Amino acid sequence: MTHSSAGAEAGGRNDWFEERRSFFLKNMLKGFYKTFCGFRLLYEHYTVSRAVSFAEIDQLVGTESRKGRLWELKDRCHRLWRDADPQAELNGCLLDWVMGSIFHEAMKLKENSYMLEYYAPLAEAMGVRDSPAGKFCGGECQRLRERARAEIAQQMENLGFMFGRANYLLRVMLPAQAGNPLLLRYLLEDPELPRALWSEELEEILADMFPQGPEYGFCAAARSYQEGDWYARAHDAYCRALAINPACHEARQQACRMQALARTEAGLRKSRERLCE
Repeated sequence: MTHSSAGAEAGGRNDWFEERRSFFLKNMLKGFYKTFCGFRLLYEHYTVSRAVSFAEIDQLVGTESRKGRLWELKDRCHRLWRDADPQAELNGCLLDWVMGSIFHEAMKLKENSYMLEYYAPLAEAMGVRDSPAGKFCGGECQRLRERARAEIAQQMENLGFMFGRANYLLRVMLPAQAGNPLLLRYLLEDPELPRALWSEELEEILADMFPQGPEYGFCAAARSYQEGDWYARAHDAYCRALAINPACHEARQQACRMQALARTEAGLRKSRERLCE
């Protein structure tokens, strides 16, 4: 392969990714939400037990051959912003850096959790042996165990702080995603996300993304549903826009049309089902 053809192939891959950037950004937000909730549950367990289950942190992080949610999220962020211009996409570049830092801190936490869970019983056994070697090794194991516990406490606090920073960066990035219909649709389809991440209602998020009014956000999502022939969902989105602003021209014009198309679609589906019986 020549240098020019290799460059063209690389350019093609970049073009393919950029054309689907909205999709990858939506998946990144979805992955962050699940990872954030997974860590929060881990943190809640830690505040009660003062221990981190190796199985739980291993599931969250994973391995190179079996990547967990955190590992996949780190990779997604790196793919989105590793070659980005920091002046043009500062928040994205910062998010990539923070997620990389979270991943490396979680890997250290995983190692300490493994050591405590699997080697602490050995330390206990060594400490009770009535021999100079047993007592010496038991004392060393005890010191290692205490150090691991102290490091876990610090690592959990570090992770909590960094997840908070990553969550903040995601929130301030949302207004720039007003033109991402896939992300808008995801926000509509998972109403718990704004509450769980930012303690806000969806209407508040959309008001920030669409300064002209949150109803415009619902209309944008409805247009995307309509383009994909999801007429019932488009109708629901337009109705939510009307609930905010009954005078919204687009929603008033399209809501009844989407409802009629949804009924027709449902009728055709039932007819096909009867023919297949």
